[in-house]
Amino acid sequence: MELQYLLRSLGHTLIIWIGSILFAAVLSIPVAAGRRAGSPILRGITRVWVAIVRGLPPLVWMILLFFGVGIGLLGQSPMFAAIVALGLINSAYFGDSIYAGLNSVPTAQWDAIKALALPTRQAYTKVIIPQAFPIIIASSTAYSISLVKNTAIASIIGANELMFYGHNTVQAGANGLQVFFLIGLVYLALTIPVGMLARWVEGRSVISTVR
Repeated sequence: MELQYLLRSLGHTLIIWIGSILFAAVLSIPVAAGRRAGSPILRGITRVWVAIVRGLPPLVWMILLFFGVGIGLLGQSPMFAAIVALGLINSAYFGDSIYAGLNSVPTAQWDAIKALALPTRQAYTKVIIPQAFPIIIASSTAYSISLVKNTAIASIIGANELMFYGHNTVQAGANGLQVFFLIGLVYLALTIPVGMLARWVEGRSVISTVR
């Protein structure tokens, strides 16, 4: 096992992971807005979109984007197709996190905002988001940790990430148990600190809200 290939594969895994999170975070905002929209039609469209995104396995999305859309639009880049696929899927989950966080704010708070005629930006930054943030960060972190493990699926379409490195290394004659044990440790090294950081941020947010 050559260290430089392992590090390069780790770098590609991080690119897919972080890129997917950023893409999902951007798309999750209109998803959450659609879930809370006053129009029943818009709410219905959003629910259908979320159902479709969740209903197809991540591998199916990757294959569709890589071999289908990728021929004309994505340039047949496995990493880009993986980022788009995982970003689309997790936008539904992140959107639900935001939606749940906003719904956790007591109705009295929303009524008070209307009574005081607070500007929308001030209402969200000063009142709504501080109360919704702990719930949003808790569930979003769980999805983010699951997302780093789903990056392994990208090896199926040829993305040179950790699992792709593992398969190639084993096929070259390396000990499969040792290789995938090492890869497992790398995944743990990625996910455990994220979980610890999220719990710390959530705890700080709760304390700030109480104060």
